Amino acid sequence: MTPRNTNISRLLYGVVDIFRKREKEFSISEIDRAWDDCEQRIKRAASRNAMRRRISIWSGAAAAAAAVILVFWPDGADLADTPGLTTIQDITTYALNTEVATTSGHIINIVPGCDTTMVEQNRANINCLANGMVMVNGRPVSGDAGNPSADRYCQLAVPKGRRAEIEFADGTHLWANSDSRVVYPLEFSQDKREIYVSGEVYLDVAPDKNHPFIVRNTDFNVTVLGTSFNIMAYGNGAPSQVVLVSGKVDVDNSSNGTVTMSPGQLVDITGSAISSPRNVDVTPYVSWKDYMLVYSDKSLADVFSRLNICYGREFVLSSDVADIKVTGKLYLKDDIEDVLHAIAFSAPVRYEESGDSIYVFRTGCAGTAP
Repeated sequence: MTPRNTNISRLLYGVVDIFRKREKEFSISEIDRAWDDCEQRIKRAASRNAMRRRISIWSGAAAAAAAVILVFWPDGADLADTPGLTTIQDITTYALNTEVATTSGHIINIVPGCDTTMVEQNRANINCLANGMVMVNGRPVSGDAGNPSADRYCQLAVPKGRRAEIEFADGTHLWANSDSRVVYPLEFSQDKREIYVSGEVYLDVAPDKNHPFIVRNTDFNVTVLGTSFNIMAYGNGAPSQVVLVSGKVDVDNSSNGTVTMSPGQLVDITGSAISSPRNVDVTPYVSWKDYMLVYSDKSLADVFSRLNICYGREFVLSSDVADIKVTGKLYLKDDIEDVLHAIAFSAPVRYEESGDSIYVFRTGCAGTAP
């Protein structure tokens, strides 16, 4: 069998494996339509030129307004054609030079020459296969991996109120929380596995002692060989945090050197300062991955700040409400109305909606939404 045929066989086995894992989620007719669609795409691909494509993946249960977008460089695109970018660059430089903006929950693609996949659902599931193939909610998107002449990076941008998951070809699993961004290569290099993140992600890294996994951010880096941990780095002046669930990680930046963490520890990163690790209960920091918000003796200001990210709604708290301390948990798959009822049941508050904002007042005190 020729190398080309071997690559094709591996790719097809990967696609079949995904269908086997998720076959219970789809009806027979849906699977048949998907295979028919694949056949048509393969026939068209044999004769088309390298060009930009726009693929929209729609769901019958699609959520109106917001979208999750996967962006990558197409065949033949040259990074040198983009002002301010060099042909070869590290992933952090690339991420900072290709920052994407969101407006009203939608992603604005500001990088010229990109293919775009829009997922108008509450969540996206992305599978990275060998040979540059990316599956987005079970649909194939072709990339160009293994090209030594230019770095080919993907970008996943998740707006507020949405979630996404990525399963990399090495078996590493990433969960991206709302209002987050991940930049990653179509194919990891031969000596390391490297991604860039902002916002909040949870990673379950596949062990590989010969290929460290490096998570980069503007202010710090996290290096691991195989472990589970959470990173929160939303920026905007707020401290970033790394929480280690299992294994061992090194957190470093250009100013403070390296801090080694053990399971059950947290470090804060504020500007150039990395705190000493401290022991914590990791559950409140990672429960979002399972659609739970767990909090203990937290101010309502902190709780509603998290709900703003999870639901994309603006909350305006009166001055006598923000500092009220609460303990409990919220199920983030519930409608926002149910979540607000749960909070009002455990704390002396009431709420009113006005336009796109929700106003929260102390029970029995004067105050109305404008």
